[in-house]
Amino acid sequence: MSHRIHISECEIVIGKGTIETDPIVSDRDRGRIAVLYQPGKPEEVARALLDRLPRANLFELPDGEAAKSLETAGLVYRWLNGIGMSRSDTVIGVGGGAATDLTGFVAGTYLRGIEAIYVPTTLLGAVDAAIGGKTGVNVDGKNLVGVFSHPSRVVIDTLLLAELPAPIARQGHAEIIKAGCIGSARILDLYETDGPLVDLNEVVLEAVRVKADVVSDDWKESGRRAILNYGHTVGHAVEIAGNLPHGDAVSIGMTVAAAISHEILGFEGSERQKTMLAAQDLPTQIPGLALKDLEELVVLDKKRDAGGLRMVLLRAFGDPVVIHVDPKLISTAMVAAGAVVQ
Repeated sequence: MSHRIHISECEIVIGKGTIETDPIVSDRDRGRIAVLYQPGKPEEVARALLDRLPRANLFELPDGEAAKSLETAGLVYRWLNGIGMSRSDTVIGVGGGAATDLTGFVAGTYLRGIEAIYVPTTLLGAVDAAIGGKTGVNVDGKNLVGVFSHPSRVVIDTLLLAELPAPIARQGHAEIIKAGCIGSARILDLYETDGPLVDLNEVVLEAVRVKADVVSDDWKESGRRAILNYGHTVGHAVEIAGNLPHGDAVSIGMTVAAAISHEILGFEGSERQKTMLAAQDLPTQIPGLALKDLEELVVLDKKRDAGGLRMVLLRAFGDPVVIHVDPKLISTAMVAAGAVVQ
């Protein structure tokens, strides 16, 4: 059984075996189809799609974050033009968050916008990058250049996600726990009760519901959507400075944000949050990175405004708030979490 969630014109399909049972493209007789995929499992999925979409064209993206560059986007633009892609055609992105981010960015800008469909093959990509219409490439900072552009469909196969190696799967668990912290007691209960054996189908569905609810209210992050950045202010800095996987970095960022939440707002859930993260083998300590480097990256965070640096903090689980925070307090919390003063 599959579940369907809608955000504006985007349909999100979630279930076991959806890659095999869902048509992916609703009308095979429409225009050309281009499939952008990353190496490994995404390539297997992309080539399997050819059985149902024989006229599709395939393009291999670089692995990991290397896909999210203006250089890669340029190569894809020229390839799309070369195969005659028009505004009535469709681009399908198969892979992790970098693949769907790049696909959405290209689709949102090529010929001023063509249809995109995402088939995420990582847990992190399924619950984070593929949902919500944010796209971007990395230029001097993570996601510094991008557009808001919803795909028409996102097809999430939880059977495929259940096969992921633990170090890759845990990156997605960080984002699901984040969704629980800002808006789902059900997610927190499931992780506390079941730990590493948590029902993937249920927590993915619940995490997507949380994000869909927030995004539906505030698509372009002018207000409430900012709460989805819980853990990301310090998380992005740690990710770049330490070359850490995104989920590991967000886990550390959530730990720092919880400590600041306790200091400013009296939040009492820090240890509960840390226990849930640790049960998924997620880190909660900064791995010996220089405080100065982290401070410089935090200042570059996209969530700054004319009033200073904004952070998402928690009054309680399910009660997030976006407030301005003194950078000195952030530095103190980062040192407490393991940042090295040089």
